Amino acid sequence: MKRLFTTTALVASVAFATAAYAAADDAKNAPSEASPAQQQDAQPSLETPGEMLSDVTAKADGDVLAMRNNVAVMSSNAINAADVIGAAVVGPDGKEIGTVDDLVFNKDKSIDRVIIADGKMFGFGGKNVAIDFEGASITSDQNDERMVRIGMTDQALEEVAEFDKAPLEESDGKLATSYIGRDVAFATEDEGTGEISDLILDRNGTVKYAVIEYGGMLEMNENRVAIDFEGLEAAPAGEPLNLAMTLDQLREQPSFFYSEDEASKDDKM
Repeated sequence: MKRLFTTTALVASVAFATAAYAAADDAKNAPSEASPAQQQDAQPSLETPGEMLSDVTAKADGDVLAMRNNVAVMSSNAINAADVIGAAVVGPDGKEIGTVDDLVFNKDKSIDRVIIADGKMFGFGGKNVAIDFEGASITSDQNDERMVRIGMTDQALEEVAEFDKAPLEESDGKLATSYIGRDVAFATEDEGTGEISDLILDRNGTVKYAVIEYGGMLEMNENRVAIDFEGLEAAPAGEPLNLAMTLDQLREQPSFFYSEDEASKDDKM
C-alpha cells in the first residue's frame, strides 16, 4: 500500500562493499566479491532531483514522531517500511534496475540488508539479491515516491549471487514482511485483534514504532495508532504478536498520520 506524503531524503552515504550474508557452506546466499570496477561504481550518487538534505540534518537527533493534540505525525526524517518495500531501485546512472523485495533486520531490529528483485524478475532469469544497507540511500523522486539508490549498475547486480530468503521467513522477526500484515492480539482475548500495517524507522534504519490498525466493522471507521515497537511481544512465526494493552487502552493512544496534510484533512472531516 503506497501512501504519498511530503518527505525529505534520508541518506546514508557510504561506500558499497558486498558482504557475505549467510554461512560459508551456503553458496546460494553468498554474494560474489565486487571487482575493482564494481567498487568504483559503488559510490551512491546523492545529488539527484527530489532530494532535499537540509531538514534531515536539522532533525537528525529528533524523534520519528511529532506529537500534538492527541495526534502523532510521522516526522520528515523517518522511514516507513511499507513505502520502501516495492520501491524502485536506481543505479548510479539513474536507471531503474529492480525493486525492493524486503528488508532484513539484525538482532537490534535495524536494517541489515536490502533484498532486491532485479529488473528481470518478471521475465526470465530474474532473481533476488541482498546488499548491505550501508550501500543504499533511501530517498524520494520528484513525485514524492520512495526510491532506493545504490552504487551498482544492472550488470554489476547480475554478478551477485542469488539470495534465498526462505530460511529467514521461518525465523520470526528477521524480515519487514514478517510484521506488516500480521495480526496483533490484545491483552484481553475476547477483544479481537488488530493488524500491523507498517513499521516506522528512524533515519538509521532502526524500527521504532509499529503502526496498528484496529476497529472497522462494528466501530464503523478503522483506527490507526503507532505503538512503541518494544511493546510487542514475540510469538512463533505466523502467529499473532501479543500486545500488553487492552482495546480501551489502545483507543486512548494518539491517532497516527503520515503527514500534517493527512492530519489536517482528518480534522476537517
